[in-house]
Amino acid sequence: MTTRLAALAKALEAGSGRFFDPSVTEARTVLQRAGDRMELSLDHTVVALAGSTGGGKSSLFNVISGIDVARVGVRRPTTSQPLACVWRAEGAEALLDWLEVPERNRVAKESALDSGANDELDGLILLDLPDHDSTEAEHRQTVDRMVELVDLFVWVMDPQKYADAAIHDRYLRSLEPHSDVTLIVLNQIDRLDPDDAQACAEDLRQLLDDDGLSAAPLLPVSAATGEGIDALLRILRDVVAKRRAAGERIEADTRRVAGRMVSALASRDAGVVDEATRIELIDAMAQAAGVEELSATVGRAYLRPRAEPPRPAPVERATVESAVRDVGPLAAGSLSGGWGGSFRAIADEAAARAPDALDDALRAVDLGSNRGGFWWRLSGVVQWFGLVAGLLGGLWALARRIEERFEIGWGQLPQLDVAGFPLSIVLFVCGGAVGLVLVGVRLAHARRARAARAVQAEERLREVIADVADEVVVDPLRAELDQYHTFREALEEAAA
Repeated sequence: MTTRLAALAKALEAGSGRFFDPSVTEARTVLQRAGDRMELSLDHTVVALAGSTGGGKSSLFNVISGIDVARVGVRRPTTSQPLACVWRAEGAEALLDWLEVPERNRVAKESALDSGANDELDGLILLDLPDHDSTEAEHRQTVDRMVELVDLFVWVMDPQKYADAAIHDRYLRSLEPHSDVTLIVLNQIDRLDPDDAQACAEDLRQLLDDDGLSAAPLLPVSAATGEGIDALLRILRDVVAKRRAAGERIEADTRRVAGRMVSALASRDAGVVDEATRIELIDAMAQAAGVEELSATVGRAYLRPRAEPPRPAPVERATVESAVRDVGPLAAGSLSGGWGGSFRAIADEAAARAPDALDDALRAVDLGSNRGGFWWRLSGVVQWFGLVAGLLGGLWALARRIEERFEIGWGQLPQLDVAGFPLSIVLFVCGGAVGLVLVGVRLAHARRARAARAVQAEERLREVIADVADEVVVDPLRAELDQYHTFREALEEAAA
């Protein structure tokens, strides 16, 4: 398979179920036909002589083949089937069957008909097609079919009908992509004087250029006098010797149909689901889930073991669905029809799934314990020991002072000293100081820790929301965008 043909196959696969232009059917036909042709003999080159009634196709056929078909009784039947002359018939049977040339209409150059000329055309299959302007519809259908199958066209025209709109409108203009495998022959120039023949050729050249066939050679010949026949045979020998006509025909067909598919797309193109769109979607989903309020609740509950652990509330379904659906048109861009509908269908499916998926994911989030760590708990114990010690020391000192001042006999409260200071005062001052300092430190730490926990909770919740957004919405749409770009790039490669 050629690179261009492989690109077309890749484009068709990528666009399957998404691109519905009529050119797709034609492209599949081209692929099938190319595959069939490549499985058959590539050592043979199929050249078809086509033209209108009275243009001299059959005479030219006899001159090229060196065979007087009428003399040996191999006559064109009254049906619409072509006549074939084969140089080296071995291996050509399957190809002729594919071309639907009946066995009775096949002439081998190796037969008794052979005059011994043009041995350098070995591998040529020369077809004489029915007249395209025949009143028999079957004849025209045969020509139309062969137009799609043969490797090289030789359109035989004559000075009387070279400007016939039927051949230009119906055939030649459609062959613009095949101009490199098309040859135009102006036959019967012997019927004109040299100046008229030159004027006729120049006029035909202009008509062909208008048809888009500026690359197709134009060769004036006369089957009757032999003028120009040597030049025609040189062209045929060159084509046969190179063995490239079949491949060039496949390339031309592929380029033509891929070009039609590109034209069907016109200037329409997909959009993007960039990081800004993703963040906007996550923000909308976070707002629908009440992430900011939930995070603040988590922060306030931190370091309060008795506080009820916060739980996420159900998301606002309508908000989530709307935010998700809004991404579909952004991905679709200016595309409509199959591709545009595909993006919107993905967004609609994601909108139906996203609220439940978001609820499930948020409920599964571990927002952490309200309890502090080891050092927080230890500092709390020390704080309360200090405060209790300070309180007891203060009460003890107060009781001693009242006892001394009012000479109350309370049973001689003990008086203990530490480094010359009453123990009650030491407990009051040191314990109270430690307890109060720890209260201040812990309050400041708690404010910072709760703020940090709120931030951590919001980050964790947004991570979960981002995972849901990516899995349910962003990744499927980006995958579809990748599929579209594969389709578009392969198509442009095939059409280049």
